[in-house]
Formats: sequence, structure tokens, C-alpha cells
Amino acid sequence: MNGREGTAHLEWWANPSTCLARLPVRVTSTPGGAAWNAALSPGIDGEGRGSVQDLIDADPFCTLRFDDGSAVSVEAAQSGDVDCLWLRVVLASDSGA
Repeated sequence: MNGREGTAHLEWWANPSTCLARLPVRVTSTPGGAAWNAALSPGIDGEGRGSVQDLIDADPFCTLRFDDGSAVSVEAAQSGDVDCLWLRVVLASDSGA
């Protein structure tokens, strides 16, 4: 995943067949390639901001799925405001899965 940039989606799954939320993001890798800066694209406002923050507060662990179908588990955290996120690559043992 080192150096991956572009468009992707953040996905929160309740179980293997139920996706709770799927948010489009633009990602830029950080030095070292183990994290990304992500911007929701398009940005959100109002009630949507609260919903995204509630998702992150309830479970920061989600899937970052790139447009080519490849995916990686990440932990999402705010980076300034809810439209800007920091995503850290996690192992299954990090997320409690």
C-alpha cells in the first residue's frame, strides 16, 4: 500500500453482508506509507458531520477500499475537522477482530 493515492471509499461493516456506511474520500499517503490523510469528497455539513463523527466515535476501525478493489483495514481519526481524517493501517489484532 506504500504510496497509494487517489480516490477510495471508507466502509463500516456490521457483518460480512451489511455495510453501515460507505463514504467517498480522496487519500494522500503519509511518509512511510502506513497512514493516509483523507478528505471526504464531497465534503459534508450539518447533520452529516454529526453522523460521521458518531461512526468514528462508535468504531474507528473501518475498511479503506480503493477504486481497483484492493482494500486495507484502517483506524480513522479526525484531522482538524470531520471532512479531514487521518487513517492508520491496522492489523486484525489491533481492531479487536
